[in-house]
Amino acid sequence: MYSKSVFLFFISALAIKIESRFEFTNFVCKSYDPQFGEFEYCYLKSINRSYKYISGRFKPKSLPISKLKVNVALWKRFNGYKPFMYNITFDVCLFLNNRKPNPVIKFIHDSHSNFSNLNHSCPLNHDIILEKLPIDVVNHRFTNVLPFPEGDYLIRLYWLIAKNRTALAEIYGTLS
Repeated sequence: MYSKSVFLFFISALAIKIESRFEFTNFVCKSYDPQFGEFEYCYLKSINRSYKYISGRFKPKSLPISKLKVNVALWKRFNGYKPFMYNITFDVCLFLNNRKPNPVIKFIHDSHSNFSNLNHSCPLNHDIILEKLPIDVVNHRFTNVLPFPEGDYLIRLYWLIAKNRTALAEIYGTLS
């Protein structure tokens, strides 16, 4: 009798599907250099428990932009946010002209490219828009394509002109 109940427990445990889920918790944007440009809006919108999205619009004041670098860093919360796995600075124009050399940046770009207007080569001569990036897309990328361990995460993007921070975008989320 004992061995039969243990056997049934292991069979039922194998049938349970464990699924991870990524959720946005905050989206923060800040402009450090008003002469370069400012954010018109930057927000996280929660329609219901299962549908959330982030949107942002940056309005540059001097166009065209041909020398922009971005520092992308992934942070994980361990008694405060600590660096986790990636901290990469790249030239936006070089990347947009040839996306193959950097697979990490390509992964990040592909995660939002269908919801952004950053899908062409330089120079950038318009506002930079991220419109209604849904949680389902990010959830799929963080759990199925490239699985991450559970926890609270921060994706921090500094925009740099001549090594000076001009803008900041921070995406906070929880993977459970």
